[in-house]
Amino acid sequence: MTLIQKILVGVDLHHGDRHASREISEESQAAVAEAIYLAAVSGSSITFCSVLEISAQCESLMELDHDTICQSVKTIAHDLLVRLVNQAGANGLVADCVVRVGVAAEELSKESIEGKYDLLMIGMRSKQRASSILFGCTAIKLMRYSPSPVWVVKPAEIRLIRDVAIATDLSPAALPAFHLAVTVARAIQARLHVLHAVNLTDLRYLAMAGMTEAELDQFEETLRKSADDQVRDQLHQTDFRTLPHGVKIEHLNGAADVAITQFIANQEIDLLVMGTHGRTGMTGMYLGNTAERILPALQASLLTVKPHQFSLPHPH
Repeated sequence: MTLIQKILVGVDLHHGDRHASREISEESQAAVAEAIYLAAVSGSSITFCSVLEISAQCESLMELDHDTICQSVKTIAHDLLVRLVNQAGANGLVADCVVRVGVAAEELSKESIEGKYDLLMIGMRSKQRASSILFGCTAIKLMRYSPSPVWVVKPAEIRLIRDVAIATDLSPAALPAFHLAVTVARAIQARLHVLHAVNLTDLRYLAMAGMTEAELDQFEETLRKSADDQVRDQLHQTDFRTLPHGVKIEHLNGAADVAITQFIANQEIDLLVMGTHGRTGMTGMYLGNTAERILPALQASLLTVKPHQFSLPHPH
């Protein structure tokens, strides 16, 4: 059984040209609220982490008075994170905070490794602004490189989570995601939907090879039956029977990114969980690349999970 005992929350304090604002962004507030709720129902501890990305211009200024400037920025960030620690404490949670300096994705990944966290949560900027700001890029990089499961919280989805979906490509890499999806759904008393997408439209090209309509229908039925058996086999490797609201298996037709996104929107799913293969390039990840493609348009929060054998590559 997968347990969530330590949660790391990335808090973006950048605002305009300020490296450490005294206010928390709407996106980070969403991640903080979700983390506090999850920690409360799972008995987890929380660490709030802010990464100060120092520009070359700022570094040149800091060379003149490094101790004073650097300490001032870190103090502002630390004081704000202490407010979050106190907020978590008021909810009966164990919490602390840390300020790091460097590239956000790299430092959050390092912190998650050094602290042996079970889950890393960050906020995601709205679709209209995601391409131009820090945590839009950070979310993608963490999904690729962080060994810890990464939960990207969408501000529009701040509500008690009622429906969780797990998308599987039927590969062994999906199993850790299955276990975590069941854990989260049980903790927050949510319904669990298991999704598998098959692009049956492409199979119609087999008719060009001489397949009859009856043979094609039989082939599709065999494919669906095989997929359903594999989904159930993966599900039975978890403790899904402990879920209070049960599980519903959904076989989707179409390209994975399109079919999954449409299902999430139509069914008003609150959280999508996906496993990644932890590879990049042309041999890359089926669900990993799918997760990256659907993130900007996804009308839900997204939790990506690496396979157990994942090792941290060098970020590009």
